[in-house]
Amino acid sequence: MAIINTLREKMGRLLVVVVGASILAFVLTDVLSSRSSILGSDKQEVGEISGESISQQEYANLVESIKQNYMAQYGINPNEFLMQTIRDQAWEQLIAQIAYTKRFDKAGIAVSGDERIDMVQGKNISPQVLQQFADPQTGELDRQFLNQVLVNSDLDPQSRLRWQLFENSLAENRRMTKYQNLILKTNYVTLAEAQQEYMEQEGGITLDYLYIPFLAVDDNQITEVTDADLQAYLNEHKDEYTVEESRSIDYISFPVIPSAADSAYYTEELNLLRAQLETGDNDSTLAVINTEQGIGFGTFDPSALPDDVVNNLSNLKKGDVIGPKLSNGIYTLFKLSDIVKSDAEFVRVSHILLRTEGMSATEKAQVKAKAEGILRQARNGADFAQLAIENSEDSSGPSGGDLGWYRKGGDAQGQWAEPFENAAFSVNREGVINRVVESDFGYHIMNVTGAPSNNRYKVAMILKELTPSDETIDVAYQKAGQFVLETDSYDEFVNNASANGYSVFSGNNINSNSSSIGRLQNARQIVTWLYGEASVGDVKDFDLGEEYVVAVYRAKVEAGTAKLTDSGVRSQIKLKVENAKKAKYITDKIASASGSLSDMAASFDAIAQVYTDTEVKLSSNSLPNVGVAPAAVGTAFALKNVGDRSKAITTDVGVVIMELKSKNAPAAITDYTTYVNQIQQRALNNAQLKMNQSIREKAEILDKRYKFY
Repeated sequence: MAIINTLREKMGRLLVVVVGASILAFVLTDVLSSRSSILGSDKQEVGEISGESISQQEYANLVESIKQNYMAQYGINPNEFLMQTIRDQAWEQLIAQIAYTKRFDKAGIAVSGDERIDMVQGKNISPQVLQQFADPQTGELDRQFLNQVLVNSDLDPQSRLRWQLFENSLAENRRMTKYQNLILKTNYVTLAEAQQEYMEQEGGITLDYLYIPFLAVDDNQITEVTDADLQAYLNEHKDEYTVEESRSIDYISFPVIPSAADSAYYTEELNLLRAQLETGDNDSTLAVINTEQGIGFGTFDPSALPDDVVNNLSNLKKGDVIGPKLSNGIYTLFKLSDIVKSDAEFVRVSHILLRTEGMSATEKAQVKAKAEGILRQARNGADFAQLAIENSEDSSGPSGGDLGWYRKGGDAQGQWAEPFENAAFSVNREGVINRVVESDFGYHIMNVTGAPSNNRYKVAMILKELTPSDETIDVAYQKAGQFVLETDSYDEFVNNASANGYSVFSGNNINSNSSSIGRLQNARQIVTWLYGEASVGDVKDFDLGEEYVVAVYRAKVEAGTAKLTDSGVRSQIKLKVENAKKAKYITDKIASASGSLSDMAASFDAIAQVYTDTEVKLSSNSLPNVGVAPAAVGTAFALKNVGDRSKAITTDVGVVIMELKSKNAPAAITDYTTYVNQIQQRALNNAQLKMNQSIREKAEILDKRYKFY
């Protein structure tokens, strides 16, 4: 049975790998392969991939499969945020499964039975198998253990299914590798390409260049930008302004937060519990019954006590009660019910460390002198925590040097250096130790803030979360409902919000798979409404748990070319058109100019300058003071003779004219292997990304999951 348990554990991890991979074994092969017969009558679909309709039922089955495996692996039910991640994972899996498999089949790529065996038990072990079954000592495949798993998997149906899924995923990954290799092996680097790479890296030129930024031209020096200008630019640059379908909303939030009355109620309740703790002798029962978090009652070492208790430990005695206190929405109430003795001894220390590792004797003497000076300050009443903040070279310095409570001999959290520990337990009272303590780390100035003790503490703990009452929730609900009743359009939404003094927030460019909108988390129901029944101008209220939200559907953007009315598009294009007009103004003005670049610069404002760059490479895509300017750099390298001057080149921020000062040609070489390899590596790095992009584009993916989720 031990091997079966191991198999369950191993296969659990394997299945998570399987589920997460972009190419996964056909988890639901039977269901997916029988769409037409089993699910063909189901008109509901969540989308299309490569012309194949994906029904809501088969998608839901795959989501549930991944969810169940997540629960088996982690032992928890995924929340809504994780469920959205699982849904996205299932969708990506379907894309990979359908879009890629068609290409595998078309290319005749298969994995034979012999290959399957070879990947698991042969000479060409799959990396995934090696990862799961490697001997941790040698890093080699533990064949004996693997064989035991394979033999015993037949004894457990669940483990056998997991192994089959894992093995299928290996085959699919192998098919992917073969397909990628078909693409990658087509890369070939010519000698001319290698020579060009060598020239780009090693060759260079020296330039003088005149930079005239667009800021040198006032807006009144160019013709006014009209709507016709903007539309003409958009028509000529459609590819730069393609957008995906999206929605935008405005919304008002009605937070469901505890009121003053709620806080008063909890305060009263906690004060009653405090009175019972002070006068009663049933601390453990009272705490266990009333606490909403934690165990309620326990016996603790000083190092495990709640902060409110441990920070007051020197002033507490048996029977003392701390609280109630409200912090981060949690009321806390503690009672020190008893103090008992233990075999272990504890101490609390703050320290200042001056490190000496790797120092010479002379250097260490200087550090020790500094440490003794700090010790004198501490013993004369200086604030120890402030001294630690200013001087300590330990990670505890920013917190005043506090190391917390420590158990003599150390524990799972670590052990103090022997000289340090001995010094800490050598005293019997709190205060600064009157000598500098040396350890392998350096010199320590030590302050005992909790005297050595073998006490353990019985503590009753009552923790209650401050939550809104039903009445408070109803108030927020009624406000949201009343606003919706009075609002039927976008204009009414704006006017009513202003009249009531409500803050209006915006959510822009919401796509169909969004799970959050701005600061609104778990806002999937709003997205489903936007892409389902809603029309522009509709108003609806939503319960998001900690707040009610009233949203108005403000705008819709269709997939395709952006419109001037779309958010941000007009301002972007206006700037580009203005800059184009300024570029023409600059170009026309300098067309008749003569003389040096400096003479040409003088015809503009002082903002136009001449610069020199002595390290221009063909591989560069920018110029100092100008920024990104690949066209300008390319033009500069086309200049043939020293003294040649380029035409005016327009960049994103201004106009540049370049003058060649010198060429730095690299020495001739006969072996270009290094540069061939560099080009090939770049091609390999880009090939998979480009291949994935190409396959997804060809798949013509239509995602309609928003109808259901």
